[in-house]
Amino acid sequence: MPDSRGTTRPPSAPRTTSLALLCAGLLTLACPGEAHAWEGQLWAGAGLNNVLNPAPTALGRWGPGLQLGANLQLDDFWKVGVDVAASYHPSQIDGEESFDALLVSALALEARYALDVFTYVPYVGLAGVFYPTGPTSERAPAGERLGLRATLGADYRYSRERSLGVAIDLHAPLTAPQDFPLYGSIRAYFAWHFRSF
Repeated sequence: MPDSRGTTRPPSAPRTTSLALLCAGLLTLACPGEAHAWEGQLWAGAGLNNVLNPAPTALGRWGPGLQLGANLQLDDFWKVGVDVAASYHPSQIDGEESFDALLVSALALEARYALDVFTYVPYVGLAGVFYPTGPTSERAPAGERLGLRATLGADYRYSRERSLGVAIDLHAPLTAPQDFPLYGSIRAYFAWHFRSF
């Protein structure tokens, strides 16, 4: 900036330092020295699923089920994931009462807290669930549409890229939460772990 004599002065030291710090900060954010790695998990499982209402006995109606999912690790303990599942419950006759075959399908968005510091990785999860074809209840005889799912599980991480796991899921419908659990599953699954830079 020219002074009163028309000569140009260098910028003041505090202003230059502030500008340099701002540029360094922006460069650090734009071009980090170390790439951030995302760790994820793809998994597929099978198990037994149980519909408690309507059912011929207090033990419910068991049927085979399949599940596919993916998780993304946010930090050392938290993961988010999405999964799809389906189970088939065959028709049954109990005395004079008959129960039609039932197909339950579900799409879930889950938050998971895992103690991912051991070979065995225990975790708990909570998910919001949408049922394209849902379990029935007294309030929704044509099938539930929305629900919550609580999961308790554990992974056995036998290599860097692969693990085996088991989990128990309990579902509660949002239209009739007093029916918890309305639908449940016990499943085993295989998972592939990956890292992305």
